[in-house]
Amino acid sequence: MPNAGTHDVITVVTGAALVPLSYIALLHYGQTPEVARLDTALLVGAHLLSGIMFSPDLDIDSKIDNRWGPFYWIWRPYMWAVPHGSRLLSHGLVFPPLLRLLYFFVVGTLVFLGAAWLLGQIGITVPNYHLQVIHYLENLARTRPREVEVFLIGFITGGAAHSIADAVTTYHSGRRHQ
Repeated sequence: MPNAGTHDVITVVTGAALVPLSYIALLHYGQTPEVARLDTALLVGAHLLSGIMFSPDLDIDSKIDNRWGPFYWIWRPYMWAVPHGSRLLSHGLVFPPLLRLLYFFVVGTLVFLGAAWLLGQIGITVPNYHLQVIHYLENLARTRPREVEVFLIGFITGGAAHSIADAVTTYHSGRRHQ
């Protein structure tokens, strides 16, 4: 399978290839040039974010989780729970990138709630930011469904580029040894 650097190149190259493809597709489906440009930027940004920071290889101790700097620990439970290379949970095309996004949201919420509880024990009250974020995301999905859909498509393609590269490499290495 390709190393992290090769996966990064694949992510950037496929992201660059998505620019004209998504722009032309969005124009074809009736978007104005301005909206097509913004949605293309959103799609490619989500693709890069997913492929580089939310890589399928977060299921192992690798350069990928080190990119999270002091927050690398966020991904430790994910590593322990998700079998490396699992098509269902880490290296599939659609469900795994969305699972990583959901996992990140849940862990972030739990960390916030834990910190708020600890601060509450010493008399410091923290506003209910976690509920505000949930409300914001619900409102975003209701008022900006196209943008949410474009973001999710880009996020899925970023993970899929990695998984497809692994599958192609595995297939070709198996063919060489026959």
